[in-house]
Amino acid sequence: MIESDEQLVAAAQSASELIQQISDYLGDRNCEEGKIRFPRGYMRACIVHRNKYTFIKDPILRRNIAYALLTTDVFRWLLNRTDLAIVAKEMIIKQGIAIFGSIAEAATKDYLKGKPGGGKNYKKRLDVLYENGEIDEETKGGLDWLWDLRNSLHLMLLTDPEYEKYTMKDYNRAVLTLMKLRVCLGGEP
Repeated sequence: MIESDEQLVAAAQSASELIQQISDYLGDRNCEEGKIRFPRGYMRACIVHRNKYTFIKDPILRRNIAYALLTTDVFRWLLNRTDLAIVAKEMIIKQGIAIFGSIAEAATKDYLKGKPGGGKNYKKRLDVLYENGEIDEETKGGLDWLWDLRNSLHLMLLTDPEYEKYTMKDYNRAVLTLMKLRVCLGGEP
């Protein structure tokens, strides 16, 4: 058991060296005996994610949102527990932002289903939520930003290389924006 920062440094160094040895030995080869156990307790259970989205009427959508959020738990672990850097790190950030944007899209669609303004256009749904007082100006601005960034992820539409484009600040802003939407619509923080 790690009980100090000094022990933490030694344990991280040892784990890093062993993981590198396993990777060097296996190369590109898949091998069950060489799989490293993902730390238990870091990924939240699906029920934890589903319980934050109780305002979602469609149980399949609520379940699929939970599955998508499991992916972001893995991303969170990679971003917080590894030294992944440069473009690889940015691509993890990009994919997380895409997931958060997709969840916001689905949540607003489900929330307004059968109500005026519940059509196909995401930005119009945000306008309706804002006009109805269901989201505030800051949340709407964050959701507009998230959607614009999510829509700029389409590879075929990019005119510049995706280098130095996505930051942890963007990732964290996307997380907080989705949380604000969830709370505004009646879910848990």
